[in-house]
Amino acid sequence: MLWQAVGLFALALLCVVDGDRKPPRYRIALETPPHERWNQVIDDHLDAIPGVIEETKLFVPTFLQPFVFWLTEKMIRFFPPDLAAEMKGISLRSGLKLGEIIGLNILYDITGFDRRHILGCTSIVAQDDKGVIWHGRNLDYAMGTLLRNITIIVDFTRNNSVVFTTTTFASYVGVLTGQRPGAFSLSLNARYSGAYIDNILMELFTLFRLPISFAVRKTLEGIESYDAAVAYLSSMHMIAPCYLAVGGVKPGEGAIITRNRWASADVWQIKSEKGRWFLLETNYDHWKPTSDKRRKVGKDAMRALGSSKLNAKTLFGVMSVWPVMNNETIFTTVMSAGHPEVLDANTVVRTISGSGEEM
Repeated sequence: MLWQAVGLFALALLCVVDGDRKPPRYRIALETPPHERWNQVIDDHLDAIPGVIEETKLFVPTFLQPFVFWLTEKMIRFFPPDLAAEMKGISLRSGLKLGEIIGLNILYDITGFDRRHILGCTSIVAQDDKGVIWHGRNLDYAMGTLLRNITIIVDFTRNNSVVFTTTTFASYVGVLTGQRPGAFSLSLNARYSGAYIDNILMELFTLFRLPISFAVRKTLEGIESYDAAVAYLSSMHMIAPCYLAVGGVKPGEGAIITRNRWASADVWQIKSEKGRWFLLETNYDHWKPTSDKRRKVGKDAMRALGSSKLNAKTLFGVMSVWPVMNNETIFTTVMSAGHPEVLDANTVVRTISGSGEEM
């Protein structure tokens, strides 16, 4: 155990590897007309976005693409008006078809049943010995190089105050990773449960009004406390299953919500068990055994670290241990809603040249 701890702390000092870089940061004022909000982001990434769209199309059989992207364009009337207008604005600014922009934004809800379309991820919510909550997040996805080129940080503001911050992708109006300063942090991991027909039935039932990434954004934009966020995300209907990691600002405020389509299957909280100080989620139900090496290595690294040495830098070190970080890791973010400045200092786009081990 001692050599593990020494190795971890050495890694924490050298955790930004050659080629890792900080993503560009933007401010988007929510008072700005929605169709104009992403103009600067799109202008700065105009060369990279079309490649991501073309890769997205590979998830849809070629013969179905004309119908699917026609259908996704028609779906826009069901979406929240602000987000629909943002996607229209992105389409106009980029010159790309609206159906293609929408397809990118709802890709998880379309493919969330299928483990071959990997949105991997590791999320850790942990409490140090002073009661401070820290939230580490690796986003893993197969479209590595393309997504790394459009990874950004966005502060959404109202009256010049930050409402929420997200580490996200240019042209993606939903949120998979974010924090609301002084309230809570949030990250989404994929969960594979059920069949394609289950997604279709939920799409029909919900009329596709709130895809998962839109629901996460709505939570960050409109909900003001950890308890309210956990309650909302545990009970709303979702098109596809997922895991939601939530970190608050008070001792004990850390949760992993395991979601079915209708409601939560489980809400696992730091405060629910005496002596528990961290929760770790990859892409498997935490109460079931798995051969996932990310889970084992991540847990071993956290135990070697201990709550007394937990901080933003050492948690970043844990997120950088192979294979918690792996060849499909797009970015690493460490957040703390009680210390919102931590996100900027501890977010990097990863350039991976790993061992090639399987997760």
